[in-house]
Amino acid sequence: MKKCIVIGGGIAGLTSATYLTKYGVKTELIESKNKLGGRAYSFKDRKHNSVIDNGQHILMGCYEETLKFFRLISAQNNLTYQKQLFITFINNNSEFHYLEATKLFHPLNLIMGLLNYSFLNFSEKISLIFFFIKLAFSGTDYLKNLTVDEWLNRENQSENLKQSFWEIVCVGTLNSSTNKASAEIFKVVLKKMFLDSNFSSTIILPKYGLSETYCHPAKEFILKMGSKISLSENVLELKTKKAVITKIVTNKRIINDFDFVISTVPLTALSKFYSGDEIKNVSFDYSCIVSVHIWLKENKLQNKFYGLINSSVHWIFNHDDHITLVISDANYIKATKNDEIFEMCLIELEKYIKIKKEDIIDYKIIKEKDATFIPSNKNLNNRPKTKTKINNLFLAGDWTYTGLPATLEGAVVSGKKAVESILNNLNSER
Repeated sequence: MKKCIVIGGGIAGLTSATYLTKYGVKTELIESKNKLGGRAYSFKDRKHNSVIDNGQHILMGCYEETLKFFRLISAQNNLTYQKQLFITFINNNSEFHYLEATKLFHPLNLIMGLLNYSFLNFSEKISLIFFFIKLAFSGTDYLKNLTVDEWLNRENQSENLKQSFWEIVCVGTLNSSTNKASAEIFKVVLKKMFLDSNFSSTIILPKYGLSETYCHPAKEFILKMGSKISLSENVLELKTKKAVITKIVTNKRIINDFDFVISTVPLTALSKFYSGDEIKNVSFDYSCIVSVHIWLKENKLQNKFYGLINSSVHWIFNHDDHITLVISDANYIKATKNDEIFEMCLIELEKYIKIKKEDIIDYKIIKEKDATFIPSNKNLNNRPKTKTKINNLFLAGDWTYTGLPATLEGAVVSGKKAVESILNNLNSER
């Protein structure tokens, strides 16, 4: 039986190991930390007996490969699904505005939802609908080297429309502002989200912490199928001979009983043990995400999540025993002290949902400083492909070339692509 070593236990690594195991390739996953999940995991805050995520993640109906992966590991019931798109937006006067797809057939249900979105005036609604009609029938060549903001300006989208709709969508999906993100990749995202089907536009939330939602089921699947997971083990070196990896040196042992290697770790980690041409001149600018977990004396929020219009806080997620404020594209506060970030959030909380300092029991701030690479045109052109010049080494991770931004879906797609490359190699040997 052929064997593969998967380096990295984030969602790309878990996807790779799961599919390899499914297709009968003996697999060992090696993770340097003592837990799985990479940048998408959860842990227990013992002070408040709450499970919190290191960073809030949402899925969408258009995350086809992620949802297939969840079904494979029997984790599909760990998610909460919408029947149709429904988002509650709040402006700085505490007024609620609803973006809700109707029960009509797709895409008329979304068109009616946009027409009913009360924060936009009628001409802005028509402008938005015409934008989506054009989106459905145009290519992407004219978007090369444009930012999202430049694209929106060409399409005569008003400043209010940009702030109250486009900036929220762009930051929420790409973790980047419209003046930095690539128009080309944003178009790919928009088409998948809004034009594929009614289900594609729906938002899907984990019922539990991320570790319980997908890490534990993936681990159980991998082990049950006879493969292995090794935690707290750091890869130090890949020894090669004639363009083939022959040995993997870790902090615990030397491994030589394998046929293939998939590295799913971030670029910074990969460059410590591999310096191939594929990554030699590759570098990325990264975008921070700040999560502010707040415990309230009384949580009066009704919905599971809210989008804030024209706020430094982009989203509020309601976990019943606490709420989570998400600040995306947060490089500007990467070095800011936590108490200053909390004071900034207090201003937004009082302005948007009338929560004051005396309503709060405690808070915890988590900064994922290099959460995602910024999907600028420069960064997108730097992404390496799955195959390398080393015949038995394959790359995965949301930063590799997938045609998608750095999302859970991008990570899953990358892991599956690496597995498909190995399976193609095996088929060609027969």
